[in-house]
Amino acid sequence: MTSILRSPAFAIVVAVGLLIAGAAVAAATNGTPHQIAGSFAVAVAAGTGGCYVGTTIRHRRNRR
Repeated sequence: MTSILRSPAFAIVVAVGLLIAGAAVAAATNGTPHQIAGSFAVAVAAGTGGCYVGTTIRHRRNRR
């Protein structure tokens, strides 16, 4: 189970899923008073996805 969590391919799939979810929140809040929350959701999704992908790749590179 932990080997799939450390796979870069799985990390990329999760990152793309996070970006799609963040974009959906941003689209749903566009033009409303909560528009800043939608922008924040995209920023958090992009940052989290990037950190996860970078961590898995760095972990894989350090093990070799």
